[in-house]
Amino acid sequence: MSGDVQPRKRKDKRRKRDDRKSEGDVSVLRQSSFQDDDESSHGVHITKMGNEDLHLHVHHDHGTGGHWCAKIIFFALMAVLLGLVGLIIMENRGLEDLDTPLSESRFSKVFDGWVDEHRDEHDGHDVQEPSGEALDDHDEHDDHDDHDDHEEEEPLSEELEEELEEEEQPTEEDEPEADEEEEEEDEDEENNAGENITAEDAEEEEEEEEDKDDEGTVEATVEATTEATTEATGEYDAEEDEEDEPAADDDAVESTEAPQSEAEEQEDEEEQEFEESVEPPRSQSAAQSSPATDTNDDDDEDEDQDKKDADDGDDDDFESLDQQFENDVDDTEPANPVESQEQDGDQDDEEEPKEEASSWLASQIKPKEAAAAPAEKEDPFEQELRKANEEMIRENYAQALRSFNTLTTNFAHEPSAHLGRARVLELLAKKERSNQRLWEAIDAYKRYLAFGELVASNKEFKTAGESCIENLRFLGHHRQATTIHELLIQRLPKDPRLRNQLSLTYLMVNNLQQVEKVALETLKLWPTNAVAQLHYGLALRQFHADYAKALPYLKYAVESQEEGTQEAFFYLSLGETMQRLSMKSEALEVYRKGVTKGFFASLYQRSLYNEPRLRAQPFWQPKETSYERQLERLTLNWRAIRDEGLALLGRSGFFEDEAELLRDKGVWQQYELYAQGRRVKDNCRRAPITCSLMEEFPESAGCRRGQVKFSVMQAQTHVWPHCGPTNCRLRAHLTLVAPEPERTSLRVAEQERTWREGELFIFDDSFEHEVWHNGSQPRLVLILDMWHPQLTTAQRRSLSPI
Repeated sequence: MSGDVQPRKRKDKRRKRDDRKSEGDVSVLRQSSFQDDDESSHGVHITKMGNEDLHLHVHHDHGTGGHWCAKIIFFALMAVLLGLVGLIIMENRGLEDLDTPLSESRFSKVFDGWVDEHRDEHDGHDVQEPSGEALDDHDEHDDHDDHDDHEEEEPLSEELEEELEEEEQPTEEDEPEADEEEEEEDEDEENNAGENITAEDAEEEEEEEEDKDDEGTVEATVEATTEATTEATGEYDAEEDEEDEPAADDDAVESTEAPQSEAEEQEDEEEQEFEESVEPPRSQSAAQSSPATDTNDDDDEDEDQDKKDADDGDDDDFESLDQQFENDVDDTEPANPVESQEQDGDQDDEEEPKEEASSWLASQIKPKEAAAAPAEKEDPFEQELRKANEEMIRENYAQALRSFNTLTTNFAHEPSAHLGRARVLELLAKKERSNQRLWEAIDAYKRYLAFGELVASNKEFKTAGESCIENLRFLGHHRQATTIHELLIQRLPKDPRLRNQLSLTYLMVNNLQQVEKVALETLKLWPTNAVAQLHYGLALRQFHADYAKALPYLKYAVESQEEGTQEAFFYLSLGETMQRLSMKSEALEVYRKGVTKGFFASLYQRSLYNEPRLRAQPFWQPKETSYERQLERLTLNWRAIRDEGLALLGRSGFFEDEAELLRDKGVWQQYELYAQGRRVKDNCRRAPITCSLMEEFPESAGCRRGQVKFSVMQAQTHVWPHCGPTNCRLRAHLTLVAPEPERTSLRVAEQERTWREGELFIFDDSFEHEVWHNGSQPRLVLILDMWHPQLTTAQRRSLSPI
């Protein structure tokens, strides 16, 4: 049932549709949104549409929308076409405003073959009074010019018509009207050009006609005209057109001489550029005195252009330029240029005004030959490196670092980029007091040194290596520094200073065996080297305790005053060596020299790591330290502390020998609880009472330039005179066991004390001190160092550990 109904319904719909078509009721088939669009959308009344148009509307009702797709495609293509036309128009607009020298113009080759048609536009550089020659026989050639213009412009109009047909689809009736309008405009321009002929110009015309009868002059002029026309066509320069030899009529050129070939044209162009013969626009007087052999065709075109420029007034810049040069030419022209030109009869006479104007032209238009050779482009890396170094010199370290980071990324193969980055990081580290920055600088120095032989400069390589070593020493990483030392020695094996620096680094970590080895190798190569003798003497003194053998090396080095020998430590070592050889007076003399040089605070206070303006005295009272309460608590618990010390002393292996070689004789041992402000956990676990009391005394337990330790000295022990390393601490002795106080003594500077059980005294160990224990039983004390009370909290945090 349903299968029969559906076909029947479709047939009924078709029948109704056909009936409406026959009645012309088209609007019924349209959707409501298109009922009012019969004329505005299609441009043709609905009654003019045929059956096919109606079929399209039926097709639209089925939802295909085909005619809208066609419209979209059509208008898209039209938009693209309009854009192309607009680009063409914009590319060719404003060409008359170009102020580019002939030899450098990017449009110089565009107008080949178009000179006759477009000379009016680009000869607008000159705004001059028309000369009599320029107006000669103008009326006779109006028709000829019209014909030429029409022939040249006709192809352009056809192209524009084709584009307009695609854009707007105009009817064929509009095309002739456009052509007629263009012809009328051309005729108006030419008529306007001829309306300004004066009586004076007419007289000059007659004189020019008489001169033209001379056939020899005409023949000579034809050849020059051919060259001038070729140059004007290839070079596009209005100034050159007016100063070249007069141009002959096109017909005369064809009958007299064949046009020049391309090779000849190129040769003429090169010769013209070399001679700097770009001719300026002539003034009115120069135009009147020009040769009478100028052709009517070129004169007519010049006259038309002059009139058009006067009317338009568009080229103000060229007008001012021409006026300036017109005055210069008037001042330098010969008195009677007409007579000289008539006598010679060729274009050589025109070279004289050209040469006179060359100095002015040199400042305005420079040919390619005369242009200065461009400077070589600076290498991009060198340019960026120079900018980064300039920022570093200005102390703009943040910007300099950014620049060097970019350089090391983009030019990772350039050693100087890594060197510059290392230097700026080092400066930033000092400015910010940042060890992290300093590590970054060290890493950058290492990257630079890794280039090895690729670094051309030995001096830069050496300086970078020494900077890296200095930073590593400061951070306490002497083992890494020795690697850099060896790299420098390998690069520069004949430099004794590099070997001496290596032995100094070993000396700073107390690796006396390596100090002796390196110094001895240096002395074999350079026996009189003072620094090598100094280091070798120190090794003999401290590693072998051979003071007698070490003394001559130390004395020779210090007294030499050579660079590398004048340090406080070397004066201290020489004086102590003399003291241990019972040369006390000689030792004091060395110390006095050290005080004079500023190495020591005083004759007895000879510490090396000092802070200025701290109170200095050999002995202190507890109340002077501001730590009186903490010290009193320790004194009250001295017995508990003693018991823990004796228990540790009774067990072998806990106490260790003093390692600074300060003993003259006897036994001196110690057991550390805190070192450089850090708790020694295992040792403190064996002495819990003592360490718990010390935790209540952070100025001592946290002193990074001191120690807390049990110290035992056996009978018959003597400790050499010596000084502590720094004035930033005070040292307290809490006496735990001292059975023979009258037989033991401590000298600090020139004052002496002894130990009594349960008592505590404080002294400044930066002063020279010496110990004797002449008794028969051991002496046990608790030694605790504490911050100097005058140090600020910031100083205590920033001072390096000792």
